[in-house]
Parts: sequence; C-alpha cells; structure tokens
Amino acid sequence: MSGFVDLARAAQAARLARPDVPLALATLVQVDGSSYRQPGARLLVDAEARVLAGAVSGGCLEGDVAARASEVCASGRALRLRYDLRADLETIWGFGARCDGIAHLLLEPLPDWRWMVQAESVRNRRQGGAVVTVLDARGSGATCALLDGDVSNGRWHRLHDESRLVPNAEIAPLVQATRRTGQAVLQAIADDVTVFVEPLVAPVALHCVGAGRGAEAFAQIATTLGWQVTVLDHRPALLDGLQLPAGVAVRRVGQMEAVQQAVTQLPHDERTAVALLTHIFDVDVAWLTATLPLPFGYVGVLGSRQRATQLTEQATQQLALRGTPLTARQRHKLHAPIGLDLGGETPASIALAAIAEIEAVIHARPAGFLRERQSPIHARTPTPELLARDAARALADQPLRCDLPEFPDR
Repeated sequence: MSGFVDLARAAQAARLARPDVPLALATLVQVDGSSYRQPGARLLVDAEARVLAGAVSGGCLEGDVAARASEVCASGRALRLRYDLRADLETIWGFGARCDGIAHLLLEPLPDWRWMVQAESVRNRRQGGAVVTVLDARGSGATCALLDGDVSNGRWHRLHDESRLVPNAEIAPLVQATRRTGQAVLQAIADDVTVFVEPLVAPVALHCVGAGRGAEAFAQIATTLGWQVTVLDHRPALLDGLQLPAGVAVRRVGQMEAVQQAVTQLPHDERTAVALLTHIFDVDVAWLTATLPLPFGYVGVLGSRQRATQLTEQATQQLALRGTPLTARQRHKLHAPIGLDLGGETPASIALAAIAEIEAVIHARPAGFLRERQSPIHARTPTPELLARDAARALADQPLRCDLPEFPDR
C-alpha cells in the first residue's frame, strides 16, 4: 500500500501548480507470480504524463501508466491495464525485465484527492478500516468507498457512485477477512462485479524510551518507513536537545510511578514496538514491568546480554509480587540485547539493526538472507475463508461526501 500522505501532498501540490491539468490514480489490484510491488500499491500521475508520487513497480511501468493518463482523464472513465512483466517490457522499453509476473492495474480519474487524507487518518487511529475498489465487466472501475472503523459499527463514506454495485451483504465478510489477515482481497461478488478490498492497516508505532543520541537515529530511520514515533524520557534537558524529524512526538515522563500511566496512554497493540534506550537500570526495569504484560508486538532493550538477564530477572520478580507473573508468551516478545547481528557499532548502525529486527518481528519473518529463503519472498495469501455475515451499515446509507480540509503544508 502506497503512503496516502505522500500521494495527497503530491496531488495538492500538483493542483496548486497546474490547476487545469487533471490527475489520475493507478492502483495495483492483482499480481500473478513475482512483482516488486504488491496489491494496494498506488501511483499518482497527471494528464500530461507526469509521474507525481508512488510506485506500482520497480520503475519499469510508471512511464507507460503515466502516458495513458490523458485517455482516462479525457473520458472520465477508468481503464484496466495488464502488464506481463515476462514479455511486455520488451515492447514498452525495448528490453525484458524477466520479473516472472503479471501486474493488473486500475487507472482512474482523480477529481478529488482528499479521501486519501481521510484514509491516512483512519490508519493512524488504529481502529480498523478499509478502502473498497469495484471492477466491472466493462474493463472499468473506481475506488468507491472508505470504511472508517470496524465493519459492524464503523462509518462508510461513498467516494463514487459505483458503490451502488457493491451489496452490503457481500462486502462485510470481505472486510472482516482482510482485517484478520492484513492482506488485500480481490473477490468476484457477482458475474459482472469484482471488488478489491484493502485493509487500512495501522502504521507501526515505535516508542523510544531514552532521549540520547541513539534516539535520533531510531527516529530518523523509523519515520522514513512511515512509522509513528514517540520519544519519552524523564530528563527535559535531553528531550529539548534532540534533533528529530518532523512528526515525531516528544513526551516527558517525570516520575518512576508515572511510567505505568504513560504506557497505557500510548498505542499498545501487536503493531507497536518499545525500544528501551535509557542505559539506566531502574528506569529500564520500570518500563519492562509496565510493558511486558501489555499486548505490545515487540519490546527491545539496549545493552549487554548480562545486563538483559539482570533486567529480566528484576522485572519478573516485580510482576510476580504484583500477582501477574510473566508468561512464556510475554517473555518471547522481549528482545534483549536489541537488534539483529549486523556488525555495526555506531548509533546509526545499532538503530538500523534494531529497526530491522522490529520489521522482521512485525511481519513474522526470520530476518535471514533472501538468497537462502526457499519459500516465496512475498506473501501469497489466498482469499481467506469468510466469516458469518456481519451486520454493517449499507454503503448507500451514507451520502457521497469528502468534506476534508486541505492537507496542511509542512
């Protein structure tokens, strides 16, 4: 899935710079075989063949997709594109990429880009959501609906009149299935209608405890990946002296007893990671005691193996005294010392090793060499078994709307 924020910013900038040039959005809806990008990847182009943001391939398709934008912008009707990456590129560029895959895209006019801002807001709220794209038998389609929240009680926003083709009874179980797997689903729901349902998966949230220079490197790499980053410390002077990327939150946790309260106020789900970087034993123990019982996906501690053992023993004793002994599952999510064995010694190298480990844990991967991987590099999740029909609000119940403000400039 392409970053909606980057696409929205690029769309707004293009509108301001060239208000009379229409925009188009390409969405990768299906991949057969191998592909650099996966379903949900998006590309923003304009009617004058400019590539503005995003990517749907490793760089071999974007130019051809952009060249077709004028057609869909002039007609006002989406176009489905199929690229056989094993052979088509010989025709397009005069060389074959030999990617051993077929990419299916929907290229549609983009008269109003603001729904992408709302999609990003839904992701950041971490309460569930989905984007629904309909594909019809005429070789056309449209991004037609946005779900804000859970399918049973969330709010549907109609983005296109094509949403009338999507029966509520069919879409609800698909949304539930994508939330369970975290993977997009392409599913025929009638003889002439197929839907592409993409879950709005929450970004990884990283809480860096400790405002040393290492926290700057963690924040720099993590924000590049689109993660939500918070740096916490009890020392205001260190917090004030940090040089952090835009969007990183800074929070002072003043007293040891305030740690528990601070933790519960932060995101703490399976896509949340905690990195303890304070180098202060008692502080690390307090944070370990507070974080290990909660459903964080990852907890890592900077320091030696011996120190990690001592920290774990101390935290285990404190939890046992509270009547909440540490379970094997809770212990398993503790990574101490933090990071993969990459061999680097600098703060930036250590941060890279730690964030690479977090990425592997979040995606349930072993973090080995790809050349030694025997199974496919990219997950190939088939259409999952659907749940029982869930009650959900019909798409038609909500008006066609996109009452979003202009995306603020940085």
